[in-house]
Amino acid sequence: MNVRLSQTMRFTAGVHYNDVMQINEYTLKVWMTTNSYNSANHNIAYERLKYFVYRELESTIFINQDNKEQCKLYINAGLNITTMPGEPVDQIIGVMLFHKLNAIMEDRIVLSETELSSTMGDNMGYLHSDNETTTDVEQPDWWNSADTVHCDSDLIGIDVLSLPGTIWRELDLDWPDEQEELETENIVFADFKNDNETK
Repeated sequence: MNVRLSQTMRFTAGVHYNDVMQINEYTLKVWMTTNSYNSANHNIAYERLKYFVYRELESTIFINQDNKEQCKLYINAGLNITTMPGEPVDQIIGVMLFHKLNAIMEDRIVLSETELSSTMGDNMGYLHSDNETTTDVEQPDWWNSADTVHCDSDLIGIDVLSLPGTIWRELDLDWPDEQEELETENIVFADFKNDNETK
């Protein structure tokens, strides 16, 4: 049976807007529906959602991805940034969260609606649902990636390909059916030598 769920989450993050960085308090409301008969999948999907909001977005700095020099300054200072395809206003951050959280939960729980508000935004709620189109909003690849990335990879110099799901396995938040597959798979390493090699 599908179960409808709702949750309210709060996190603190910086927002770089008009060349000024300010601290902002965000309130995120989500409405979800379970989409699996496996209760373990529901728990893992929800834990992934919480991890992304409370560990990745808490204390991040939302910033326009076109502001590359400022992005690099924050990164070089060891600060966590979340790049946005435009000015980091609540509406765009809310649309990002709708897509990213759905991607992270990989259809085990389906996010049907989000509402994002903030103290800087006068607590005005910006709603987004699966019935609305976002074709007019540029969507960076990371918005639809199931991992925890939340920044333009070019800015942070990612040049190593990570296997899908690696971060979730490290956090013990991979899916039970995938855990079983990993346990039954055999990986063979071959040592291919050149016939001309000398011993």
